[in-house]
Amino acid sequence: MLSKPKTILLTGGTEGIGFALFKQLHSQGHTLIVVARNQQRLSSLQSTYDRVSTYKCDLSSRLELESLCNKISLNHLDLSIIINNAGIQYTPKFLDNDFSFDAIEHETRVNFLAPVWLSSLLLPTLIEHKNPGAIINISSALIFAPKTNSAIYCATKAAIHSFSQSLRYQLEQTHVQVIEAIMPLVDTAMTAGRRDGKISPESAAQQIINGINQRRSEIYVGKARLLPTLMRVSPSLVKRIMRRY
Repeated sequence: MLSKPKTILLTGGTEGIGFALFKQLHSQGHTLIVVARNQQRLSSLQSTYDRVSTYKCDLSSRLELESLCNKISLNHLDLSIIINNAGIQYTPKFLDNDFSFDAIEHETRVNFLAPVWLSSLLLPTLIEHKNPGAIINISSALIFAPKTNSAIYCATKAAIHSFSQSLRYQLEQTHVQVIEAIMPLVDTAMTAGRRDGKISPESAAQQIINGINQRRSEIYVGKARLLPTLMRVSPSLVKRIMRRY
């Protein structure tokens, strides 16, 4: 799918896995539309790289996201791939003193509603494109079993997994493929201070791109590829492992 230059929308493309995806996709000749909140980082991308368009957007805001999609639909008629990569994670447990009630909605909007909104609003553009297209959702090994903290994050990733499956069924007669990339622990700012065993953002990005090129519907990155088998053999073991993830 990525053998020829494409126009790709990438959310959260200024850091972590997103930035690693950006660099590798750009080096392969693709045109990138990068969406993020940090204007300084977006401006740096715009001034450093060619074939890049940047948009500042708070993905938790429906109004901002609708405005963004209107601009993209008008200015990027050749858009053929969406990578829903942006995500946030709050770690306080419900009983912790620093748990924020307001964070529940914000985390749900960024992690789940934003990818759904983007898919819905930009699907007509993808459908009108004559070449094969894709909606790629970045999820987590936590779809198999949640960990103790970050309950909302785990729930949003499980929701993205279910949404990806349903949308795949709906689009199976079109030229738009729905792909889910299921991630292990990746060494990013989100996972700072956690245990060893992380893979690099560069390795994660390369495995995602390889999976896209192989047209896999589900891309299991790193150790995440072990989980489907483990779930069949011993679901209780997976739950014990993921509880401390």
